[in-house]
Amino acid sequence: MFYSDYHIHSRFSGDCNEDLDEIIKKSIGLGLREIAITDHFEKDMINLSKEWDIDLNKYSEEILRLKEKYRKDIDIKLGLEVGIQYQTIDFFEKELKKYPLDFVIASSHGINRYDLSVGVLQEGKTRDEMQDLYFRTVLKNVENYKKFNVYGHLDFVTRYGGAKFRGMNIENHMDVIEKILKGLIDKGKGIEINTSGYRYGENRVYPDFDIIKKYFDLGGEIITIGSDSHRKDDITKDFKVAYEILEKLGVKYISSFEKMEPSFIKIK
Repeated sequence: MFYSDYHIHSRFSGDCNEDLDEIIKKSIGLGLREIAITDHFEKDMINLSKEWDIDLNKYSEEILRLKEKYRKDIDIKLGLEVGIQYQTIDFFEKELKKYPLDFVIASSHGINRYDLSVGVLQEGKTRDEMQDLYFRTVLKNVENYKKFNVYGHLDFVTRYGGAKFRGMNIENHMDVIEKILKGLIDKGKGIEINTSGYRYGENRVYPDFDIIKKYFDLGGEIITIGSDSHRKDDITKDFKVAYEILEKLGVKYISSFEKMEPSFIKIK
């Protein structure tokens, strides 16, 4: 029995049409005690369509309404997944203060206004060059952004660009990855185990096992597990793998959040 899923998208995300009531009913049926709805909040991306213009007032009001409606059955967290770029940091820092958020995932979906999924950033680069650009961007974001709890799918750069860019060259980038992890730990931030890598054909979680291990070896404590589901049927998908990873590493707790503050739930 799994305790929580801390990365779930709904119809408020530009890439999802799933109804929130259906998400919640599915989660209750799975026996979850907590879920975090973490819809996308993106800004200043080239060719970003209107579907991505999330109305945070309506979004937060709806989550809070459902939190009360289902409070006897499940604890619903008001979350966001914020697509951080260096030029948008100040905007996000100010905007997120307006809402009673429980949990925020910081993610790097774009660099210099280009979405990673489009392919422009990969043009003319080798796999190592693309991964170097990505991780150095993440490091810059970690050093400068404050309003978040965990960094999302920390090495998912391999998802985009085709077969040429698949596969992590961890050894070649561990210096900057270690700086990222130390920066997160120093700021009291965590990472997530994101199981969507299996659904995207990479046969792994994000981040890779060696990065998760390094985070704990360096003294990290905060970790959530998220399906990154955009369909209710993907909630808790491949969580067995995530829990096996934590067991292998000797990790006995996962994190829970309330009003941006972590607590720790013992893994049964």
